[in-house]
Amino acid sequence: MLVPCALALASTLALSSAGARAESLRVGWQDVDGVQIFYREGGRTEDPTVVFLHGNPASSFQYRDVMTRLADSYHVIAPDYPSFGFSSAPERSAYRYTFDSVTDSVRRFLAARNITRYSLFMQDYGVPIGFRLISSSPEAVQTLIVQNGVIHLDGFPAAQDPNGELRQHWRKRNADLDRRRREFTLGMRFPAAAGWDSAWNQDLILLNMTSAQRPGVIDARSDLWFDYGSNIARYPEWQALLKRLNVPLLVMWGGRDDFFTIPGALAFRRDAPHAEVHILDADHFATVEVPDEIVRLAAPFLARHLRAHATTLPSSARP
Repeated sequence: MLVPCALALASTLALSSAGARAESLRVGWQDVDGVQIFYREGGRTEDPTVVFLHGNPASSFQYRDVMTRLADSYHVIAPDYPSFGFSSAPERSAYRYTFDSVTDSVRRFLAARNITRYSLFMQDYGVPIGFRLISSSPEAVQTLIVQNGVIHLDGFPAAQDPNGELRQHWRKRNADLDRRRREFTLGMRFPAAAGWDSAWNQDLILLNMTSAQRPGVIDARSDLWFDYGSNIARYPEWQALLKRLNVPLLVMWGGRDDFFTIPGALAFRRDAPHAEVHILDADHFATVEVPDEIVRLAAPFLARHLRAHATTLPSSARP
């Protein structure tokens, strides 16, 4: 997953809106059991909270444009997972890089920030992390927003074959796959004058590269990718949970994503017939590529269902 998603990240970062009001967000670190979790936050804490859970191999940076446009009506907050973005990367001997462990870190982060009721905005890795949160505390969730992240094999072509490379790797770890991931990450180069393209968001490219190349991070993230099979096993459980909850659901999907494909978006309607599903002219990281379109859909959805501090949409979302 690292190579195609990293390439998608690079292509979509190039299209990030240059006029985003990123200065309206606050940043900080929260100690969570000795792990320093970096986060971005905006809006008033008394407003309804939207928690943003990022994808791989990105960080909370992918949500900056969207968060700044929603912060005048909502309390928005996005943590970086351990070893991602600016968060610290504890040694593998001290921290288990599994989706259960990362979810527990996010859960403890929310508790430390006194966040007990929230909407979830989930993308990629954020979806299995988010559904673990929902499973343990369904009463905490007010609305759900999904962007290119799956809980159905329909939208995950690379994992559909039980005997394919990914499914075999998740049963018995493939050292060659780990080696390819390592080589790709180490092959990422510092942005330089030669080949510089001002249309690309080089700040995020640099953050992604330097975060991934820190000591121990390549192996830590490979551990997490090896554990992705635990998510596949829980898809039926999460599908049943979504049916029971009947929570408002907005699905926004970059239609040009060839890793998590359009059938994955449509499959949510099997479990949540009320779901609003929109296919966008975007790739895997649509919040970076088309933030205005994301906000145009997310702001009225949140306003309809949260009914608090939302009588006026953010200026960027008004007709």
